[in-house]
Amino acid sequence: MSKRIDFWKREFGALWHPFERKKISEFTNIKSNERISISGYVKWINDKSFALVPTLFSNQTYLLCSNNTDRKPKENSYISISGTTRWANLKSSQANSTFYNGNLLVEVDGWKDSKPDFSIPKEEINFDDFKQNLTSRIEGLEPRIVDFLAFTTISTPTLRARPGGVNITLYDSTESGIPRRVIRELQRGIPKGMEELYTASTPFGTFRMRYQYAFITKDADKPLSKVTQAFLTHKTSSFNELSLSLFSKKNRPITIQDPPCSLSDIPTVVPEQTSINYKRPDINQFDSLKYIITSHMKTPILQNFEKSGSVIVNRLEKLTESWGLNPNHLTEYGFLNANYYARPASILRESLAYARAQNIDSVDDNLVSKIFEDYFKWNFEYVNEVWEDLIAQPLFGKKTLLSVRIKYRDITRIIRKYQSTGKPGVSREDLLSEAKTSPLQTDTLLRDCVRAGMIYEPIEGFYKLTHQLQ
Repeated sequence: MSKRIDFWKREFGALWHPFERKKISEFTNIKSNERISISGYVKWINDKSFALVPTLFSNQTYLLCSNNTDRKPKENSYISISGTTRWANLKSSQANSTFYNGNLLVEVDGWKDSKPDFSIPKEEINFDDFKQNLTSRIEGLEPRIVDFLAFTTISTPTLRARPGGVNITLYDSTESGIPRRVIRELQRGIPKGMEELYTASTPFGTFRMRYQYAFITKDADKPLSKVTQAFLTHKTSSFNELSLSLFSKKNRPITIQDPPCSLSDIPTVVPEQTSINYKRPDINQFDSLKYIITSHMKTPILQNFEKSGSVIVNRLEKLTESWGLNPNHLTEYGFLNANYYARPASILRESLAYARAQNIDSVDDNLVSKIFEDYFKWNFEYVNEVWEDLIAQPLFGKKTLLSVRIKYRDITRIIRKYQSTGKPGVSREDLLSEAKTSPLQTDTLLRDCVRAGMIYEPIEGFYKLTHQLQ
Protein backbone atom coordinates (compact mmCIF):
# COMPACT_ATOMS: atom_id res chain seq x y z
CA MET A 1 0.00 0.00 0.00
CA SER A 2 1.48 3.32 -1.08
CA LYS A 3 2.01 6.15 1.35
CA ARG A 4 -0.47 9.01 1.13
CA ILE A 5 0.72 12.30 -0.32
CA ASP A 6 1.23 14.89 2.42
CA PHE A 7 -0.37 18.07 1.10
CA TRP A 8 1.92 20.50 2.94
CA LYS A 9 5.09 18.53 2.12
CA ARG A 10 4.96 18.58 -1.67
CA GLU A 11 8.59 19.56 -2.22
CA PHE A 12 8.92 18.03 -5.67
CA GLY A 13 7.59 19.46 -8.92
CA ALA A 14 5.83 16.21 -9.84
CA LEU A 15 3.34 16.95 -7.05
CA TRP A 16 2.62 20.49 -8.19
CA HIS A 17 -0.26 21.45 -10.39
CA PRO A 18 0.95 22.96 -13.73
CA PHE A 19 -0.31 26.48 -12.91
CA GLU A 20 1.22 26.13 -9.44
CA ARG A 21 4.58 25.11 -10.90
CA LYS A 22 4.58 28.15 -13.17
CA LYS A 23 4.04 30.56 -10.26
CA ILE A 24 6.57 28.80 -8.01
CA SER A 25 9.20 29.03 -10.77
CA GLU A 26 8.47 32.74 -11.17
CA PHE A 27 9.07 33.29 -7.44
CA THR A 28 12.24 31.18 -7.20
CA ASN A 29 13.84 33.01 -10.13
CA ILE A 30 13.85 36.35 -8.27
CA LYS A 31 17.40 37.52 -7.45
CA SER A 32 18.89 40.18 -5.16
CA ASN A 33 19.49 43.78 -6.19
CA GLU A 34 16.82 43.75 -8.86
CA ARG A 35 13.90 46.00 -9.62
CA ILE A 36 10.92 43.65 -9.78
CA SER A 37 7.21 43.56 -10.39
CA ILE A 38 5.39 40.38 -9.38
CA SER A 39 1.94 39.24 -8.27
CA GLY A 40 0.83 36.93 -5.48
CA TYR A 41 -1.27 36.53 -2.35
CA VAL A 42 -0.72 38.50 0.87
CA LYS A 43 -0.04 36.76 4.19
CA TRP A 44 0.72 39.26 6.96
CA ILE A 45 3.58 38.53 9.36
CA ASN A 46 3.63 41.75 11.41
CA ASP A 47 2.46 45.36 11.01
CA LYS A 48 5.28 46.16 8.62
CA SER A 49 6.04 42.90 6.83
CA PHE A 50 4.09 40.37 4.83
CA ALA A 51 4.85 37.28 2.79
CA LEU A 52 3.83 37.13 -0.84
CA VAL A 53 2.94 33.55 -1.78
CA PRO A 54 2.40 32.07 -5.29
CA THR A 55 -1.01 30.59 -4.43
CA LEU A 56 -2.96 30.32 -1.19
CA PHE A 57 -1.92 26.67 -0.86
CA SER A 58 1.66 26.73 -2.20
CA ASN A 59 4.03 26.72 0.76
CA GLN A 60 7.13 25.73 -1.20
CA THR A 61 8.39 29.32 -1.49
CA TYR A 62 7.47 32.89 -0.62
CA LEU A 63 8.84 36.41 -0.87
CA LEU A 64 9.44 38.43 2.28
CA CYS A 65 8.11 41.94 1.74
CA SER A 66 8.67 45.13 3.69
CA ASN A 67 5.73 47.46 3.09
CA ASN A 68 7.07 50.99 2.56
CA THR A 69 3.75 52.43 1.38
CA ASP A 70 1.10 54.23 3.44
CA ARG A 71 -1.52 51.57 2.65
CA LYS A 72 -1.92 47.96 3.77
CA PRO A 73 -3.18 45.27 1.39
CA LYS A 74 -5.78 42.93 2.86
CA GLU A 75 -4.96 39.46 4.12
CA ASN A 76 -5.31 36.84 1.36
CA SER A 77 -5.79 39.51 -1.30
CA TYR A 78 -4.12 39.06 -4.67
CA ILE A 79 -1.88 42.04 -5.47
CA SER A 80 0.85 43.18 -7.82
CA ILE A 81 3.88 44.66 -6.05
CA SER A 82 6.82 46.71 -7.29
CA GLY A 83 10.06 47.22 -5.43
CA THR A 84 13.73 46.41 -5.06
CA THR A 85 15.17 43.17 -3.74
CA ARG A 86 18.05 42.91 -1.29
CA TRP A 87 19.59 40.48 1.16
CA ALA A 88 18.56 40.78 4.81
CA ASN A 89 19.96 39.14 7.95
CA LEU A 90 23.23 38.18 6.26
CA LYS A 91 25.36 35.91 8.44
CA SER A 92 28.55 34.00 7.75
CA SER A 93 27.82 30.34 7.25
CA GLN A 94 30.83 29.48 9.45
CA ALA A 95 33.84 31.16 11.04
CA ASN A 96 36.30 32.76 8.59
CA SER A 97 34.07 31.78 5.68
CA THR A 98 33.31 33.97 2.69
CA PHE A 99 29.94 32.30 2.29
CA TYR A 100 26.91 33.96 3.82
CA ASN A 101 23.33 32.97 4.49
CA GLY A 102 20.49 35.45 4.40
CA ASN A 103 16.92 36.13 3.41
CA LEU A 104 15.79 37.72 0.19
CA LEU A 105 13.67 40.76 1.00
CA VAL A 106 11.56 42.96 -1.27
CA GLU A 107 11.42 46.65 -0.33
CA VAL A 108 7.91 47.32 -1.61
CA ASP A 109 7.37 50.89 -2.75
CA GLY A 110 4.14 50.31 -4.64
CA TRP A 111 1.31 47.82 -4.92
CA LYS A 112 -2.17 47.51 -6.41
CA ASP A 113 -5.03 45.05 -6.18
CA SER A 114 -5.02 42.59 -9.04
CA LYS A 115 -6.84 39.51 -10.32
CA PRO A 116 -5.27 36.06 -10.56
CA ASP A 117 -4.58 35.06 -14.12
CA PHE A 118 -4.90 31.35 -13.38
CA SER A 119 -6.96 29.63 -16.04
CA ILE A 120 -8.58 26.32 -15.15
CA PRO A 121 -6.10 23.69 -16.37
CA LYS A 122 -7.13 21.11 -18.91
CA GLU A 123 -8.02 17.91 -17.09
CA GLU A 124 -5.85 14.90 -17.77
CA ILE A 125 -8.68 12.57 -16.69
CA ASN A 126 -12.47 12.98 -16.76
CA PHE A 127 -15.06 12.41 -14.03
CA ASP A 128 -15.59 8.76 -14.93
CA ASP A 129 -11.83 8.12 -14.79
CA PHE A 130 -11.67 9.90 -11.44
CA LYS A 131 -14.50 7.81 -9.98
CA GLN A 132 -12.91 4.60 -11.18
CA ASN A 133 -9.58 5.64 -9.66
CA LEU A 134 -11.14 6.80 -6.38
CA THR A 135 -13.01 3.53 -5.84
CA SER A 136 -10.49 1.25 -7.56
CA ARG A 137 -10.52 -1.33 -4.75
CA ILE A 138 -14.18 -1.01 -3.72
CA GLU A 139 -16.44 -3.63 -5.28
CA GLY A 140 -20.21 -3.99 -5.29
CA LEU A 141 -21.27 -0.39 -4.86
CA GLU A 142 -24.30 0.98 -6.68
CA PRO A 143 -23.16 3.39 -9.45
CA ARG A 144 -25.16 6.26 -7.88
CA ILE A 145 -23.41 5.74 -4.54
CA VAL A 146 -20.06 5.90 -6.35
CA ASP A 147 -21.19 9.28 -7.70
CA PHE A 148 -22.19 10.40 -4.20
CA LEU A 149 -18.74 9.52 -2.87
CA ALA A 150 -17.06 11.39 -5.72
CA PHE A 151 -19.28 14.42 -5.06
CA THR A 152 -17.92 14.66 -1.51
CA THR A 153 -14.37 14.98 -2.84
CA ILE A 154 -14.94 17.42 -5.70
CA SER A 155 -17.27 19.37 -3.39
CA THR A 156 -19.22 22.51 -4.36
CA PRO A 157 -18.64 26.25 -4.32
CA THR A 158 -20.29 28.28 -1.56
CA LEU A 159 -24.08 28.46 -1.62
CA ARG A 160 -25.90 31.57 -0.36
CA ALA A 161 -22.87 32.70 1.68
CA ARG A 162 -22.64 29.29 3.35
CA PRO A 163 -19.74 26.84 2.95
CA GLY A 164 -19.85 24.47 0.01
CA GLY A 165 -19.38 20.73 0.23
CA VAL A 166 -21.50 17.57 0.16
CA ASN A 167 -22.21 15.63 3.35
CA ILE A 168 -22.96 11.91 3.35
CA THR A 169 -23.91 9.29 5.95
CA LEU A 170 -23.24 5.67 5.02
CA TYR A 171 -25.30 3.01 6.81
CA ASP A 172 -24.31 -0.66 6.71
CA SER A 173 -26.65 -3.32 5.32
CA THR A 174 -24.20 -5.99 6.56
CA GLU A 175 -23.59 -4.38 9.99
CA SER A 176 -19.97 -5.45 9.60
CA GLY A 177 -18.29 -2.02 9.43
CA ILE A 178 -17.94 -1.79 5.65
CA PRO A 179 -18.91 1.95 5.46
CA ARG A 180 -15.88 2.88 7.54
CA ARG A 181 -13.59 0.91 5.22
CA VAL A 182 -15.21 2.51 2.18
CA ILE A 183 -14.54 6.00 3.56
CA ARG A 184 -10.96 5.02 4.42
CA GLU A 185 -10.48 4.05 0.77
CA LEU A 186 -11.89 7.41 -0.21
CA GLN A 187 -9.39 9.16 2.04
CA ARG A 188 -6.51 7.54 0.16
CA GLY A 189 -7.39 9.67 -2.85
CA ILE A 190 -7.28 12.87 -0.79
CA PRO A 191 -3.86 14.23 0.28
CA LYS A 192 -3.02 13.86 3.95
CA GLY A 193 -3.28 17.03 6.00
CA MET A 194 -5.22 18.93 3.34
CA GLU A 195 -7.54 20.29 6.05
CA GLU A 196 -4.73 21.30 8.41
CA LEU A 197 -3.61 24.84 9.16
CA TYR A 198 -0.01 25.21 7.98
CA THR A 199 2.33 27.57 9.86
CA ALA A 200 5.36 29.01 8.05
CA SER A 201 8.24 30.46 10.07
CA THR A 202 10.25 33.44 8.80
CA PRO A 203 12.94 35.65 10.39
CA PHE A 204 10.23 38.29 10.96
CA GLY A 205 7.60 35.98 12.45
CA THR A 206 5.09 33.41 11.27
CA PHE A 207 2.16 33.31 8.89
CA ARG A 208 -0.48 30.68 8.28
CA MET A 209 -1.96 29.04 5.22
CA ARG A 210 -5.05 26.88 4.76
CA TYR A 211 -6.51 25.12 1.76
CA GLN A 212 -10.13 26.07 1.00
CA TYR A 213 -11.49 22.51 1.27
CA ALA A 214 -11.60 19.89 4.02
CA PHE A 215 -12.73 16.26 4.00
CA ILE A 216 -13.74 15.24 7.52
CA THR A 217 -14.91 11.82 8.72
CA LYS A 218 -16.94 11.02 11.84
CA ASP A 219 -18.57 8.00 13.49
CA ALA A 220 -22.36 8.34 13.08
CA ASP A 221 -22.95 5.88 15.93
CA LYS A 222 -21.41 8.26 18.45
CA PRO A 223 -23.06 11.52 19.58
CA LEU A 224 -22.14 14.33 17.22
CA SER A 225 -20.03 17.08 18.76
CA LYS A 226 -21.57 20.52 19.14
CA VAL A 227 -19.22 21.82 16.44
CA THR A 228 -20.23 19.07 13.98
CA GLN A 229 -23.94 19.47 14.66
CA ALA A 230 -23.69 23.26 14.37
CA PHE A 231 -21.98 22.86 11.00
CA LEU A 232 -24.63 20.48 9.69
CA THR A 233 -27.47 22.64 11.01
CA HIS A 234 -26.22 26.13 10.21
CA LYS A 235 -23.48 25.47 7.65
CA THR A 236 -20.87 27.53 9.48
CA SER A 237 -17.19 26.72 9.04
CA SER A 238 -13.76 28.30 8.73
CA PHE A 239 -13.44 26.50 5.37
CA ASN A 240 -14.96 27.69 2.11
CA GLU A 241 -15.84 24.08 1.38
CA LEU A 242 -16.23 21.20 3.82
CA SER A 243 -17.49 17.70 3.09
CA LEU A 244 -18.40 15.59 6.10
CA SER A 245 -18.52 11.81 5.66
CA LEU A 246 -20.20 9.84 8.45
CA PHE A 247 -20.11 6.05 8.77
CA SER A 248 -22.30 3.68 10.77
CA LYS A 249 -22.28 -0.02 11.62
CA LYS A 250 -26.08 0.02 11.69
CA ASN A 251 -28.30 -0.56 8.69
CA ARG A 252 -30.54 2.37 9.61
CA PRO A 253 -30.86 5.28 12.03
CA ILE A 254 -32.94 4.76 15.18
CA THR A 255 -35.40 7.33 13.86
CA ILE A 256 -35.50 9.43 10.72
CA GLN A 257 -34.84 12.44 12.97
CA ASP A 258 -31.37 11.30 14.07
CA PRO A 259 -28.95 14.14 13.16
CA PRO A 260 -26.56 11.96 11.10
CA CYS A 261 -29.53 11.03 8.91
CA SER A 262 -31.72 14.14 8.97
CA LEU A 263 -28.86 16.64 8.61
CA SER A 264 -26.83 14.86 5.90
CA ASP A 265 -27.24 15.76 2.26
CA ILE A 266 -27.14 12.07 1.33
CA PRO A 267 -28.11 9.44 3.92
CA THR A 268 -27.78 6.10 2.14
CA VAL A 269 -27.02 2.41 2.67
CA VAL A 270 -23.95 0.48 1.49
CA PRO A 271 -25.18 -2.71 -0.29
CA GLU A 272 -24.61 -6.15 1.18
CA GLN A 273 -22.33 -7.24 -1.65
CA THR A 274 -19.86 -4.38 -1.10
CA SER A 275 -16.27 -5.34 -0.27
CA ILE A 276 -12.71 -4.02 -0.45
CA ASN A 277 -10.41 -5.97 -2.75
CA TYR A 278 -6.93 -5.23 -1.43
CA LYS A 279 -5.33 -7.21 -4.26
CA ARG A 280 -6.40 -4.62 -6.82
CA PRO A 281 -4.12 -1.69 -7.71
CA ASP A 282 -4.14 1.19 -5.23
CA ILE A 283 -5.46 4.67 -6.04
CA ASN A 284 -3.29 6.80 -8.33
CA GLN A 285 -2.80 9.68 -5.88
CA PHE A 286 -1.10 11.96 -8.41
CA ASP A 287 -4.07 11.92 -10.78
CA SER A 288 -6.49 12.27 -7.88
CA LEU A 289 -4.66 15.29 -6.41
CA LYS A 290 -4.62 17.17 -9.72
CA TYR A 291 -8.24 16.37 -10.50
CA ILE A 292 -9.45 17.50 -7.05
CA ILE A 293 -7.57 20.80 -7.19
CA THR A 294 -8.82 21.47 -10.73
CA SER A 295 -12.39 20.71 -9.63
CA HIS A 296 -12.13 23.12 -6.73
CA MET A 297 -11.15 25.89 -9.15
CA LYS A 298 -14.50 25.57 -10.94
CA THR A 299 -17.28 27.84 -9.72
CA PRO A 300 -20.60 26.90 -11.35
CA ILE A 301 -23.48 29.16 -10.35
CA LEU A 302 -27.21 28.71 -9.85
CA GLN A 303 -29.12 30.74 -12.42
CA ASN A 304 -32.04 31.41 -10.06
CA PHE A 305 -31.92 30.18 -6.46
CA GLU A 306 -35.58 30.88 -5.66
CA LYS A 307 -36.89 29.37 -8.90
CA SER A 308 -34.73 26.26 -8.55
CA GLY A 309 -35.95 25.89 -4.97
CA SER A 310 -39.54 26.06 -6.16
CA VAL A 311 -38.87 23.40 -8.81
CA ILE A 312 -37.51 21.08 -6.11
CA VAL A 313 -40.38 21.74 -3.69
CA ASN A 314 -42.99 21.05 -6.38
CA ARG A 315 -41.33 17.73 -7.14
CA LEU A 316 -41.06 16.91 -3.43
CA GLU A 317 -44.76 17.61 -2.98
CA LYS A 318 -45.63 15.22 -5.81
CA LEU A 319 -43.28 12.60 -4.41
CA THR A 320 -44.83 12.79 -0.94
CA GLU A 321 -48.31 12.45 -2.43
CA SER A 322 -47.35 9.48 -4.58
CA TRP A 323 -45.89 7.67 -1.56
CA GLY A 324 -48.62 8.74 0.86
CA LEU A 325 -46.04 9.96 3.33
CA ASN A 326 -46.77 11.39 6.77
CA PRO A 327 -46.63 15.24 6.57
CA ASN A 328 -45.41 15.83 10.13
CA HIS A 329 -42.68 13.28 9.52
CA LEU A 330 -41.52 15.04 6.38
CA THR A 331 -41.47 18.57 7.77
CA GLU A 332 -39.50 17.44 10.81
CA TYR A 333 -37.13 15.46 8.60
CA GLY A 334 -36.53 18.55 6.47
CA PHE A 335 -37.93 16.89 3.38
CA LEU A 336 -40.09 19.87 2.48
CA ASN A 337 -38.29 22.69 4.27
CA ALA A 338 -35.88 25.28 2.90
CA ASN A 339 -33.34 25.13 5.75
CA TYR A 340 -29.65 24.98 4.94
CA TYR A 341 -29.54 21.32 5.94
CA ALA A 342 -32.90 20.27 4.45
CA ARG A 343 -33.50 18.38 1.22
CA PRO A 344 -34.00 21.30 -1.19
CA ALA A 345 -30.60 22.77 -0.27
CA SER A 346 -29.04 19.30 -0.43
CA ILE A 347 -30.34 18.79 -3.97
CA LEU A 348 -28.93 22.18 -4.98
CA ARG A 349 -25.52 21.21 -3.57
CA GLU A 350 -25.63 17.92 -5.48
CA SER A 351 -26.48 19.92 -8.61
CA LEU A 352 -23.42 22.13 -8.12
CA ALA A 353 -21.17 19.10 -7.54
CA TYR A 354 -22.53 17.49 -10.71
CA ALA A 355 -21.90 20.72 -12.60
CA ARG A 356 -18.28 20.69 -11.47
CA ALA A 357 -17.93 17.07 -12.52
CA GLN A 358 -19.39 17.71 -15.97
CA ASN A 359 -17.76 21.13 -16.60
CA ILE A 360 -21.09 22.96 -16.56
CA ASP A 361 -20.80 26.67 -15.77
CA SER A 362 -24.42 27.43 -14.91
CA VAL A 363 -27.07 25.30 -13.18
CA ASP A 364 -30.55 25.81 -14.61
CA ASP A 365 -33.94 24.32 -13.70
CA ASN A 366 -33.51 21.46 -16.17
CA LEU A 367 -30.30 20.34 -14.48
CA VAL A 368 -31.87 20.65 -11.03
CA SER A 369 -34.78 18.49 -12.21
CA LYS A 370 -32.33 15.92 -13.58
CA ILE A 371 -30.45 15.74 -10.26
CA PHE A 372 -33.75 15.36 -8.41
CA GLU A 373 -34.79 12.41 -10.57
CA ASP A 374 -31.42 10.73 -11.08
CA TYR A 375 -29.99 11.16 -7.59
CA PHE A 376 -32.39 12.32 -4.89
CA LYS A 377 -35.42 10.31 -5.99
CA TRP A 378 -33.24 7.30 -6.79
CA ASN A 379 -31.72 7.35 -3.29
CA PHE A 380 -35.09 7.91 -1.64
CA GLU A 381 -36.58 4.87 -3.35
CA TYR A 382 -33.41 2.85 -2.71
CA VAL A 383 -33.29 3.48 1.06
CA ASN A 384 -37.07 3.14 1.32
CA GLU A 385 -36.65 -0.54 0.48
CA VAL A 386 -34.58 -0.87 3.69
CA TRP A 387 -36.26 1.80 5.83
CA GLU A 388 -39.89 1.51 4.68
CA ASP A 389 -41.31 1.05 8.17
CA LEU A 390 -39.00 3.75 9.51
CA ILE A 391 -40.06 6.33 6.94
CA ALA A 392 -43.75 5.46 7.19
CA GLN A 393 -44.11 5.52 10.98
CA PRO A 394 -45.65 8.63 12.63
CA LEU A 395 -43.50 10.83 14.86
CA PHE A 396 -46.09 12.03 17.32
CA GLY A 397 -47.73 8.87 18.59
CA LYS A 398 -51.52 8.84 18.48
CA LYS A 399 -51.91 12.59 18.39
CA THR A 400 -53.84 13.34 15.20
CA LEU A 401 -53.64 16.39 12.98
CA LEU A 402 -57.21 17.36 13.96
CA SER A 403 -56.30 17.49 17.65
CA VAL A 404 -53.70 20.19 17.13
CA ARG A 405 -55.61 22.41 14.70
CA ILE A 406 -57.34 24.52 17.35
CA LYS A 407 -54.11 25.69 18.97
CA TYR A 408 -52.69 26.79 15.63
CA ARG A 409 -55.91 28.03 14.04
CA ASP A 410 -54.67 31.63 13.80
CA ILE A 411 -51.52 30.58 11.93
CA THR A 412 -53.39 28.33 9.49
CA ARG A 413 -56.03 31.04 8.92
CA ILE A 414 -53.41 33.60 7.81
CA ILE A 415 -51.55 31.15 5.58
CA ARG A 416 -54.75 29.90 3.97
CA LYS A 417 -55.79 33.49 3.21
CA TYR A 418 -52.52 34.24 1.39
CA GLN A 419 -52.37 30.86 -0.36
CA SER A 420 -55.74 31.60 -1.95
CA THR A 421 -54.06 34.48 -3.80
CA GLY A 422 -51.73 32.09 -5.60
CA LYS A 423 -48.55 33.29 -3.88
CA PRO A 424 -45.75 30.71 -3.29
CA GLY A 425 -46.06 31.12 0.46
CA VAL A 426 -46.65 33.52 3.32
CA SER A 427 -43.70 35.52 4.57
CA ARG A 428 -42.73 35.41 8.22
CA GLU A 429 -43.11 39.20 8.34
CA ASP A 430 -46.77 38.97 7.22
CA LEU A 431 -47.45 36.27 9.79
CA LEU A 432 -45.88 38.31 12.60
CA SER A 433 -47.84 41.42 11.65
CA GLU A 434 -51.23 39.70 11.36
CA ALA A 435 -51.07 37.12 14.14
CA LYS A 436 -52.97 37.80 17.35
CA THR A 437 -50.03 36.62 19.44
CA SER A 438 -46.74 38.40 20.21
CA PRO A 439 -43.82 37.98 17.74
CA LEU A 440 -42.05 35.63 20.16
CA GLN A 441 -45.16 33.51 20.62
CA THR A 442 -45.84 33.51 16.87
CA ASP A 443 -42.30 32.27 16.11
CA THR A 444 -42.82 29.48 18.65
CA LEU A 445 -46.13 28.54 17.07
CA LEU A 446 -44.53 28.47 13.61
CA ARG A 447 -41.84 26.06 14.81
CA ASP A 448 -44.48 23.88 16.49
CA CYS A 449 -46.59 23.85 13.32
CA VAL A 450 -43.60 22.66 11.29
CA ARG A 451 -42.88 19.88 13.79
CA ALA A 452 -46.57 18.88 13.77
CA GLY A 453 -46.52 18.54 9.98
CA MET A 454 -49.10 21.28 9.45
CA ILE A 455 -46.91 23.76 7.55
CA TYR A 456 -43.58 23.73 5.80
CA GLU A 457 -41.06 26.25 4.48
CA PRO A 458 -40.69 25.81 0.70
CA ILE A 459 -38.59 28.97 0.37
CA GLU A 460 -36.56 30.31 3.27
CA GLY A 461 -38.74 32.65 5.34
CA PHE A 462 -42.03 31.64 3.59
CA TYR A 463 -44.60 29.13 4.81
CA LYS A 464 -47.28 26.94 3.19
CA LEU A 465 -49.89 24.50 4.49
CA THR A 466 -49.28 20.82 3.91
CA HIS A 467 -51.79 19.18 1.58
CA GLN A 468 -53.79 17.67 4.45
CA LEU A 469 -54.84 21.19 5.54
CA GLN A 470 -55.26 22.86 2.17
